[in-house]
Amino acid sequence: MCGICGIVNFSGKRIDRDIVLNMREKLAHRGPDDAGFYSDKYIGLGHRRLSIIDLSDKGRQPLSNENKNIWVVSNGEIYNYVELRNELLAAGHRFSSCSDAEVLVHAYEEWGIEKLLKCLSGMYAFAIWDTHLKTMWLVRDRLGVKPLFYMQKNGMLFFASELHVLYEFTDITPETIDHEALDYFFAFGYVPPDHCLIKGIKKLQPGHALRHTQNDTRCWRYWNVDFRPSHKLSLPTVLEDLSNLLQVSVHQRLRSDVPLGCFLSGGIDSGLVTALAARIITEPLHTFTVGFQGSNPSENELALAQLVASRYGTRHMELIVKPQSKNLLPRILWHCGEPFADVSILPTCQICSEARRSIKVALTGDGGDESFCGYYNVYSAHLGSIMKQIFPDIFRHELQILTNALSKLSNVLVIARRLNTLLNYANKPVSFHYNLADWWYAELRSKLYDQKWLNRIDSNAMHIITDIIKNINELQEAEKHLYIDLQLRLPGDYLTKIDVASNLVALEVRSPFLDHKLVEYTAKIPVSIKLLNLRQKGLLRTLAQRYLPIEVVKGRKTGFSPPMGRWLRDEWAPLIRELVGESLANRPGIFNRTIIHHIIDEHLSGKKNHAHRLWALVCFEVWWRLFIDHSLKPGDEL
Repeated sequence: MCGICGIVNFSGKRIDRDIVLNMREKLAHRGPDDAGFYSDKYIGLGHRRLSIIDLSDKGRQPLSNENKNIWVVSNGEIYNYVELRNELLAAGHRFSSCSDAEVLVHAYEEWGIEKLLKCLSGMYAFAIWDTHLKTMWLVRDRLGVKPLFYMQKNGMLFFASELHVLYEFTDITPETIDHEALDYFFAFGYVPPDHCLIKGIKKLQPGHALRHTQNDTRCWRYWNVDFRPSHKLSLPTVLEDLSNLLQVSVHQRLRSDVPLGCFLSGGIDSGLVTALAARIITEPLHTFTVGFQGSNPSENELALAQLVASRYGTRHMELIVKPQSKNLLPRILWHCGEPFADVSILPTCQICSEARRSIKVALTGDGGDESFCGYYNVYSAHLGSIMKQIFPDIFRHELQILTNALSKLSNVLVIARRLNTLLNYANKPVSFHYNLADWWYAELRSKLYDQKWLNRIDSNAMHIITDIIKNINELQEAEKHLYIDLQLRLPGDYLTKIDVASNLVALEVRSPFLDHKLVEYTAKIPVSIKLLNLRQKGLLRTLAQRYLPIEVVKGRKTGFSPPMGRWLRDEWAPLIRELVGESLANRPGIFNRTIIHHIIDEHLSGKKNHAHRLWALVCFEVWWRLFIDHSLKPGDEL
């Protein structure tokens, strides 16, 4: 984990050192251990370092090759740096450090950018400056674990690890808000990976690289995952291959010169990572888990996590998150730079903070759901496809008319509602299922905005779904959902959450399930095998039987969010009334005051649960106060 930033200016006017240093210091929380700077006639590079591998001054960035004509600043980790380093040493390269980042300059010098991108295994966002070619390369890892933002203005290129650093070079006003990006935020709870809330600033998308020269700027995709299944794979072969791939991935992510541990949720993903890590390291592993004040035992995984911790003799710690965690929100949204409404970022921040007291690197189970069909949408899409094969269209549509009517009754059997859901997956297009009912779905969003603002939104938010899948029409519906979640929800929501939360306390987080070779392999496994015995993550559960208690293997997914509906109705009710009801609802030109007050009244009275919708409004109002009217500072409490 580090922070990188820089400016490229081909005009010949040397870049002001103080400007780059100011950018760099805004990233100090990402790298409190060291700082570096490099400049020449055309560029200025800044780096804040969290020392993980090679703790000496020799690992300070920017780093260069032997001839000082190639320079790099990097954020993240290159997990296969040992293997790459040995290959480059054999080719005659001389290293000045043992840092993983130094392999980037030598590999680029030896192989060029295309082969470099193919050979890397890791989580990374880096910039390489080639003084001979006068070319700046910006690169983001395949799955988008590490962020990188950039903008071009007045003939210059600016880039940084966090959005707010670039806000110094552009106007942030209501007029500069991208209307479609804001609409996406209310539809999903986050701004997608290919959009930014402020016009003129861009996210380098996962698996993309950018080349910037004096003559042009070109961005291209260097990696994508292929979900076309291989039907030659047998279950015994798949289990052995997965076991080997996961063991290699965990082993590589244990390379560290500082203490490390695991986030242990009680689910099978983090349980597997913990089990494999505990078998490799020679001393007791630190593990950390979270519970929520006011939650029912069925809403947390504390007991299941304890079973895994006991089996592997870990140094286990439990943290109970309380409603006061809302006070983290201004600081969180400052570093997000955009509204971000995944409330699980609050407990993630707190568990990162607690873990940082004893470790500097944490392994997680992130990515297991995306590869192994852990989400209900993929499961339902698969069952819907089966129904589509068995029952003719007219029968399904007639049956859905019946289940639609039944679903509106308060005393209807749960099985009728579930059947209606499956029929929706059988009868409706993929984009229909991302019009999320818990958020501001399309009909509600049309009422949320002021009419003038609504008229500025050019397209429906679901167009992002159709754009993602336009070239994969040959895939089955479940595979399309897997692909969308990997392209949209994983980088836009979950990886943003863990990056911001961990970097607030200078903790490096590594995710073995996000190893690109593991992701590529699992993408080729037919969904029918991944949903073995028609169970969510059925294949992974079968593998987990080798390592985990049976209670964990058979446990149901509970998620990682506080009881937000209750908190917003009780402890956080004043927050809703003040931030949303009195402030945001009365801002002219964006929102419809009537619908906002209606939503608040329904939630506080207990008539309906609008928790996600209200929290999205809270997050937007806090963002507005931070970046538009500057009435709130990152360190303020709500």
